[in-house]
Amino acid sequence: MESIPFRYGDSYLLEFQTLREFVEYIELRLRETDLLKLRFKFVADVVKVKPYNGSLYITVSQETVDGKKTELTIILWKNLTKIVLNSLGLKSEYELEHKKWEFQGKLSFYPDRAQFSFWADSIAPQGESDILQRRQKIKELLKKERLLMEVLHNLDELEPIKYIAVITSKTAQGYFDFLSNILVPDELRPVIHLYESSMQGATTAEEVISALNRIETFCREFMVKYDVIVIIRGGGGPSDLMYFDDYNLARRIAQMNNFIPVLTGIGHEKDETIPDFVAWRRFPTPTAVAKEISNQIKGYQDKVERSVSDLSRYMENAIELLNAKLSDTNYKTVKEIFRGKIQSVEEELIDSAEVLYKRFSLKEYEKMISMDFIKNLSEKMKYNISEFSKKLMLDYKYLKDTLELKINNINQQVERYIKLSDTLEKQYSNLSNLVEEKKEEFVKIGGPLSALSFGGAVVLKDRKIIQSKKELSIGENVIINFIDGKVQATISGND
Repeated sequence: MESIPFRYGDSYLLEFQTLREFVEYIELRLRETDLLKLRFKFVADVVKVKPYNGSLYITVSQETVDGKKTELTIILWKNLTKIVLNSLGLKSEYELEHKKWEFQGKLSFYPDRAQFSFWADSIAPQGESDILQRRQKIKELLKKERLLMEVLHNLDELEPIKYIAVITSKTAQGYFDFLSNILVPDELRPVIHLYESSMQGATTAEEVISALNRIETFCREFMVKYDVIVIIRGGGGPSDLMYFDDYNLARRIAQMNNFIPVLTGIGHEKDETIPDFVAWRRFPTPTAVAKEISNQIKGYQDKVERSVSDLSRYMENAIELLNAKLSDTNYKTVKEIFRGKIQSVEEELIDSAEVLYKRFSLKEYEKMISMDFIKNLSEKMKYNISEFSKKLMLDYKYLKDTLELKINNINQQVERYIKLSDTLEKQYSNLSNLVEEKKEEFVKIGGPLSALSFGGAVVLKDRKIIQSKKELSIGENVIINFIDGKVQATISGND
């Protein structure tokens, strides 16, 4: 296409055999500079609007102080026309004429005509006052319908956060800020799924609503649930954020709060958008959302550690009380039995904690998850918990009978001992409840979400999860679910 340039005066001369080669050369140089990938923003006066096949052709003009005039035709695609006009509160496209507007969009180059076009995806009024007035009207409508979030929620109201759905653009700086500020130990780090959406331009509200719908469909289809949904975007001017001020988006977020709490971190600290007023909890920035989630997870970790420490101190005090209240003869008899049983319980708790934090952390669990593993783990836990509970009750009965036999002649201390026995009985009951809670937590962790999050799949036959190949026969139809969709398949062999 391109001949070797030679010097002519002070410039190079490029020769082309055909006009087509010349235009293709221009297009190639444009693509090398990424000019056609960039977004542009400028302010101009609209002098004429012409509808054509649903799209709008907007002529803008601007005159410099020395009298030079510049004109440009802006195209607003037909799928965006209605959205933009509704967002601006305009009843007709002709209301754009003879006013100053801010435009955002991208350039396109057409080699066949050697022409440029500017395709707008955002039109905003010049100045903040119109944007604020429109936002206030939407707030008043939401208030009448009682959709505004009147309660200041705290993340401590939620269970420890393990699964997060994030709605944003994968290339947005706010997304990287969010990920880099989830600062918790690896074994406590939550699973984060990105539901990508455009976060600028006229399609913003529509795409965020679509992402919320995909999240709910996924959760209901696989019978799992995210702990929170996070909608984040980095900072920008009022015109960059105005398309978040959408009534339908606000209604969808308010509705979603009844299923999964929605957190927002849109813009800078001074920015406000309509989603902030209906979200379960609003944060000023994506970084602030990540830090508060980290604090919630670490807060629960500290609470567990304090509970274990308090229990240990209580047991020590109980032993000291027996030592002080019982006679030396009785104490020597009871001491070996009682301390041995308490030490056994303490060792069981320590072992369970180590298993929970090391062997069954989310990170390790997701690596080895399988349906057979879940089934075997559930059965083993059920058996171990049952045996542990039986052992506790037998040991407690033996301890109680021995104590009653040894101190039945101590008249004044009988009543005090009975009260102490009741207290110990409650502690044993609390320990049993703790074991049951851990059992339930293991069962909850065993959902299909963990398999999907690391590239695995869930196989369904007749809407039931298949856990073994023995449940399948040649010729049967199954549905294989992946993180980004599902496919149908027919069993051709059962090796």
